Amino acid sequence: MLDLIMGVDLTSLTQEQLVTYAILVRKIKSCLEYAELQAIARIRDVTELAMATKVAEAALARSRETAAALATHPALAEQFRRGEIDLARFAAVQERTCHLVDPAQVAEVDQALAEIAGGLTRTQLCRKATAAVAKADPGGYEQRCQKAKACRRVEFSPLPDGLAELVWILPAPEAHRLFQQICVDAKSLPKDDRTTDQKRSDVLLDRLLGQRDNWNVRTFVTISMETLLGLTSDPGQLAGYGPIAADAARELAMQGPFRGLLLDEYRQISAISTGTYRPTALLKEATLARAGGTCTAPGCARPVQELDHITPWPAGPTEAANLQGLCTWHHHRKHDDYTVTRDSDGTTHWTTPTGRHHSTRY
Repeated sequence: MLDLIMGVDLTSLTQEQLVTYAILVRKIKSCLEYAELQAIARIRDVTELAMATKVAEAALARSRETAAALATHPALAEQFRRGEIDLARFAAVQERTCHLVDPAQVAEVDQALAEIAGGLTRTQLCRKATAAVAKADPGGYEQRCQKAKACRRVEFSPLPDGLAELVWILPAPEAHRLFQQICVDAKSLPKDDRTTDQKRSDVLLDRLLGQRDNWNVRTFVTISMETLLGLTSDPGQLAGYGPIAADAARELAMQGPFRGLLLDEYRQISAISTGTYRPTALLKEATLARAGGTCTAPGCARPVQELDHITPWPAGPTEAANLQGLCTWHHHRKHDDYTVTRDSDGTTHWTTPTGRHHSTRY
């Protein structure tokens, strides 16, 4: 098989065939990663393996931990073995479930994620895994979130050419709010030769130096009424980040106005619509909340920047069921030559110019 793959003349392939070739290579790579983990789990002398492979023993120790998860996550391991997911995605789930001590909870997460993992990027799977762990073990997740606050810190690392890296680790709600604010600050600056990244760096420094003190961003958190009232400890959803602990979600919810959203039998927002092309502010908020603040195109984790009518207006109404949040890039691609439809249960289908089909559900 390796000889066959390496012997293909890529210059003779069409664009569609090149995509198929790349998909096949990735699947084979994932299968080999699975096989390597199985071998690592059975090798007793890690030092010998480290010397032979020129890999640090600490890295191999982490690989052994991931290899052990093949037995505790059988459904995902089967996806891994078949090349439906890769090592990065399997390891991301293992990292988020390693704190679960009850095998039944691990099995619950394993089964829940195996059904969707193949259609998600690593970032998306991380968010789904965190949500699944919080659902399986809400009390433990709440305790771990509280304990993790003790790990907040600032790290400094020198870089070449007169630069340095400053890493700030802090609770997600505060980090998200700060990042949203510096994005707004950067966008408010006049056009010049600076990139967006450079402007963000400049305005953050301005804030640290006290040259900016106004705050004008809104943080969206979605929380069930049961969790808001303290009846359950299900996590809330911080738009643009993902699941956060119930206590943190309640605290954020108490800081701002409430919006009540009516859901249908598929847990889709169904009670807001308007007869105009432009959605109302409430409808925008509802669409953003449903998308979790991130672009709903398959495989994208960028922030929502624009709203799109799935069925173009006026043929398609301006209502929650016909709106999706997209980043600017995927909004343009959709209108270029991609076809998008949505089912009544909220499943959205994207068809590429070559006829490939991808589904998402939020």
